[in-house]
Amino acid sequence: MAYRKTAKQQYARHKLSSLAKIKTKRWGEVHYPKGTKPVVAEVKIAGSEPTVIKEGLGYKKPSDIEAIKKAFEKKVKNELAQDQKADVELKFPNDRKAPVRFSVVGEQPLKPRIINYPGGWGPPEGIVEDIRKELQNPKRKTASDVEVVAYLSSASLAGPPSEEWVRIYMYMTRNYLKSKGWKFDGSTKFLDEYKTLREDDKRELKQLRDWIFERQQKDLAERRKQAKKIVK
Repeated sequence: MAYRKTAKQQYARHKLSSLAKIKTKRWGEVHYPKGTKPVVAEVKIAGSEPTVIKEGLGYKKPSDIEAIKKAFEKKVKNELAQDQKADVELKFPNDRKAPVRFSVVGEQPLKPRIINYPGGWGPPEGIVEDIRKELQNPKRKTASDVEVVAYLSSASLAGPPSEEWVRIYMYMTRNYLKSKGWKFDGSTKFLDEYKTLREDDKRELKQLRDWIFERQQKDLAERRKQAKKIVK
């Protein structure tokens, strides 16, 4: 979530020059709108480090605190998926006011995710974006070309592939690059040797496609179960 980048614009919309500041032992300098009392927000999402927002939040009356709370609730619901929950604490530096604690569950529909790659080696961001686009297709029944390329690329870094998987990897890479309008000359000319696949390679490729897709669907099913537990 982009709290750290957008907090000032999202909640206060003040220029830095219009902010007062205080020094605290816990959060360092805290900036807040002049004429208000400072508010610090601590946001914790399961599986990630807490995010501290200490700029641009302030209140004059209890209704201001309620407005800040509602703004966080709206942001969390709009940004997190249904299987994610954020625990939020609004704290008040140099004030004896008790913290305001609340939890919010995301409302974004669950969608298939990119599976983990062998050895933790992920593909370049451009390929990741292409995969994300493929995952938006509700009619997909197996993994796409770009998903296979990404998986085999990562697997080749984790350990040397067999001759069979080299052929499949080169074939799939050529298909993917061709879809991007590449011309196969110079250093990529060798890919013309992989225009077709043997029948046994095709069977292996189909099994890999189906296996990637099945892992995604299993992950999606587990996340749906988690989403149901969260709202109970």
